[in-house]
Amino acid sequence: MAARNPMSSRSLGWTGALLLIPLFVIAVVAHDASETAPRGVPLAIVAPPVVADTVAAEANELPNRPFAALPVATEEEATRALLNADVRGVVVVDIAHTDDVLLIDGAADPTLNQAIAAQVRALASGRDRTVTERALRPDTDPDIATVRLVVLCCGWGGFALVVAISFWRGPFARTFRLGLARIAGVLAAAAAAGLAVALALRGDGGATDLAVVAVAAGAVLVTAALVTLALEALAGYAGLAVAAALFVGLSLPLTLRVDPLLLSRPWGDLVVHGPPGASLDAVAAAVLHGGNGLARPALVLTSWALVALAVLVLTRREAASGAPVPAFGTSPAPAPEQRLRRWRLHVLAAIAPGVLLLLVLQVALDRVGEDRLAAAVEPPSRATTTECVGTGEFRSVADLNRVTTQLRAGPEFQGADVGASVRLQDGRRLMMFGDTLRAARFDGQRFVRNSMLLVGDGCLQVVLPADGGALVPDRADPGSSAPVGYWPMSVAAESFPGYDLVAVMLQRVRTTGTTAFDFANLGPSVAVFVVAPGQTPQLLGVRDIGKDSPDAARPAWGAASAIDDGWLYLYGTAHEPAPLVFGFSLRVARVRPEEVLDTGAWRFWDGSTWVRRPGDAVELIGATGGTSQTLSVFERDGRWYALSKRDEFLGTDITVWSAPTPWGPYDAGQAVAPLPSDAATGQLRYMPLAHPDLLPEPGTVVVSYSRNREDVAEILEDPFRYRPRFLRVPLPAAPAPR
Repeated sequence: MAARNPMSSRSLGWTGALLLIPLFVIAVVAHDASETAPRGVPLAIVAPPVVADTVAAEANELPNRPFAALPVATEEEATRALLNADVRGVVVVDIAHTDDVLLIDGAADPTLNQAIAAQVRALASGRDRTVTERALRPDTDPDIATVRLVVLCCGWGGFALVVAISFWRGPFARTFRLGLARIAGVLAAAAAAGLAVALALRGDGGATDLAVVAVAAGAVLVTAALVTLALEALAGYAGLAVAAALFVGLSLPLTLRVDPLLLSRPWGDLVVHGPPGASLDAVAAAVLHGGNGLARPALVLTSWALVALAVLVLTRREAASGAPVPAFGTSPAPAPEQRLRRWRLHVLAAIAPGVLLLLVLQVALDRVGEDRLAAAVEPPSRATTTECVGTGEFRSVADLNRVTTQLRAGPEFQGADVGASVRLQDGRRLMMFGDTLRAARFDGQRFVRNSMLLVGDGCLQVVLPADGGALVPDRADPGSSAPVGYWPMSVAAESFPGYDLVAVMLQRVRTTGTTAFDFANLGPSVAVFVVAPGQTPQLLGVRDIGKDSPDAARPAWGAASAIDDGWLYLYGTAHEPAPLVFGFSLRVARVRPEEVLDTGAWRFWDGSTWVRRPGDAVELIGATGGTSQTLSVFERDGRWYALSKRDEFLGTDITVWSAPTPWGPYDAGQAVAPLPSDAATGQLRYMPLAHPDLLPEPGTVVVSYSRNREDVAEILEDPFRYRPRFLRVPLPAAPAPR
């Protein structure tokens, strides 16, 4: 063995320079730790799909990108992801109220949890909402502090083991057998350390699988030791200095009790993909999460270990071929500088492909959890609005009719019927139309069963789905090749802080012939939209009510709808064929607006109380001289009114029935305005609908009615003939008290 010599001044210089690395990292980490702001924290949003998508998008657009938020379908799925550390927080949005819930893992880093909670509350306050924090597993033993201590002990234990071997046997194994002996010693020490850790952590904190814990702890020590051996083999004393710098710098967040997700990039990513950060994730997965989430950190540790082994093998091979290899306390054997450079290039060229492959695999595994959760919620098809078409101000009914008879909108909307409307909290008016005609130049369906307009601030916009079809899309009809469409009947909105929940009641329509009048009604449905202030309405879901049936005697629930005192009242019309009976009878059900898609939550008025059975609902207005199939029910000054054209198409008058409550009893009705169709000219006037909050005046209400022609060709030639008109009608005076 060559005589021991002190390290050269050049080696001392390199060692000193390398030791500056942890000092720099210390400064960066200390600065980031003082801010305690989350950086790219995985956050699950549990809400109906479009609400969750909207909240996640807002969270991801916050300054400094504190969250990597994604929508999740159910609270159960999100909770499982939280306990498996796939996400670090779960926001459960209570769409019916203003207090959301933040779920955090009580066994995770408390500083990180506090930072997450602060950011979530800031996000919620922007929507005038509050957040209640709830910790899962708050009394876990062991906790993250214990895990950090285990990782630090195992990591530095592996480093200390190699240093001890180095000073005992020298920094480089001079034979292959001695090299294997060193590695065998490391593995034995790792097995002993892993077993000791597993036995020490067999408490109530989830470390039920001792084998998993032992392997994770052992892997930490093995990786630390192999990386130290490899660096020592490459550079002798300088290699040990590099190893020290590596472990000091990358394990500093563990020492300072700073979660890597509180560090700015690239430092947070560097820590997570370094041996200490991956070791923390591996042991935490084993101890706190029952082995879930172990794959990614295990791959990171394996990558480091394999690269270290490759370096050890290559340095031994080069040494056997006569290449210079640094030895303990000696200078490299005399050799040309060119050969030394070639030796280093050989090592780098040999390990680079493997390193690249392992990095690709790591990135792929990083995406697994996110992709799995994202797949739980199908990305919604987001609707958009067209360019604004100026309407001018609406100061009178004449202004309304000026728009409907003169305004040339874009190709997306030429003419339609129905026109049920509701006012949103941001002041805009949402209007739902039925069979809608579009221009020939429109890039999409020319004729759709439903459409929506937004009117506000002198601006009219059409809401269009991504495919250019009906806003509430058609569905397949098992009994026909033609699809079933959804024809709107009424619309109601309930305002919550940060959004409106809009329920659109629909009639399922089956096409039975070649003209627009060849159809059969199959039963009611309900569609729910969410509308954030100033934003585009987005469809949450559609629910058919009952089986498809053309039986008109079955009530079409939602023929009218109204919201009062937190209840959504849904009025159903029915018609039983009988001589000289042309009208529809009226019944009522009610449900909380947020539960409208759950028909099991509906209750029906039986004349004295609210019951579960639809068949027990009593008639509020009889079919003889009754309402149209679609009508309006609304409240004004404490009095309730049902407005319709009596006896449907064969009737001649707009009629108003009144009652003291939404469920009656209703009087015999009073004609308030004529609305006849004209058989001679083929002009059809039908479906009067009230707009009680539009240009309100005491004792009156603004009403729209639909217009059509018996000859469809006339409509195609002039779509202005197929647009609603407006008029103002008086309301019957309330009866004098007896």
